Amino acid sequence: MDAIAERYAERGVQSIFLYVREAHPGERFPHHTTFGQKLAQARVFQQRWQCRRSILVDDLNGTAHEGFGRMPNMTYILGTDHRVLFRADWTDASTVQFALDYLLSVDEREREGTAIEPFYAELRGFRWEDVAGFAAGLEYNGPRAVSEFRQAKLRWSRGEHLGTLNKLRGRE
Repeated sequence: MDAIAERYAERGVQSIFLYVREAHPGERFPHHTTFGQKLAQARVFQQRWQCRRSILVDDLNGTAHEGFGRMPNMTYILGTDHRVLFRADWTDASTVQFALDYLLSVDEREREGTAIEPFYAELRGFRWEDVAGFAAGLEYNGPRAVSEFRQAKLRWSRGEHLGTLNKLRGRE
């Protein structure tokens, strides 16, 4: 994502990383209990993954995370009026690039005098998983992260997550 952020910066696109929580806390990177600890872990994250984008750190209550949908790896593209132009429940670089190219072409056409009318569209995206990289990240966080993720996958495969999702969505 850093490469995309750098590529589009010259076209006026700003990109930030919002650090919300440890998705898979472990012994090395536990669940945050103080804001100082959260800041420290965000700095380690930035160094470990060589993230060159600015990182904003959410508060301990996860106020921003809650406001943006509580998913672990979301992407939003906002217009200059702060309206949502693109939202994905998972960050996928090629999809973000596709959306940026499309939105910037709309801006260009509008500057040329083309009449523009917004409409709603949906796209079901697909991502390629870096299974080895993800496993290495879990292991880096600690054995508890590996174990808890394995247990969560098992619960997910049994459909046990659906009750939680429905409760979060107010359907229960």
